[in-house]
Amino acid sequence: MSPQRDNSRTLGAFSPLFRGMYSDQHLRVSDAERQAVTDRLAEHFADGRLDQAEFDDRVGRAMNAKTRADLSGLFSDLPETGAPAVADHPLGRRRRHPVLLFVLLVLFIMATAHAVLWATLPWLWVAFLGLALLFATGTIGRHRPHQDRETQ
Repeated sequence: MSPQRDNSRTLGAFSPLFRGMYSDQHLRVSDAERQAVTDRLAEHFADGRLDQAEFDDRVGRAMNAKTRADLSGLFSDLPETGAPAVADHPLGRRRRHPVLLFVLLVLFIMATAHAVLWATLPWLWVAFLGLALLFATGTIGRHRPHQDRETQ
């Protein structure tokens, strides 16, 4: 296997963005790519493949990396773990769900309140007119003497 192929395979182990020709090594890396590398290193550290000193050294190199070439060699002696790509990382999805659920809940409550308001508002006028009619005819608000005789 040629060195070009080996570097491509090694870098491709932590992000689909690195799958490509060796010529991509001059491209600058993003914060998300650096974070993906440190997440993978943390996974190897948690599994006991790296000691604290090695982990600190590799994370420091990853966080200071400017280009993809600066990241080469960080995983050369480590097996592939099958970690998901940056966009599919479960921690990234987990953080978005509560916000999404909150927004959906607020939208549902607003839509329900809107529907209830528009369904009940015309009936409030009917109820108001009915009460006004009952007061006008004396059905409500007048004392009924026959009820007092029944209680005595």
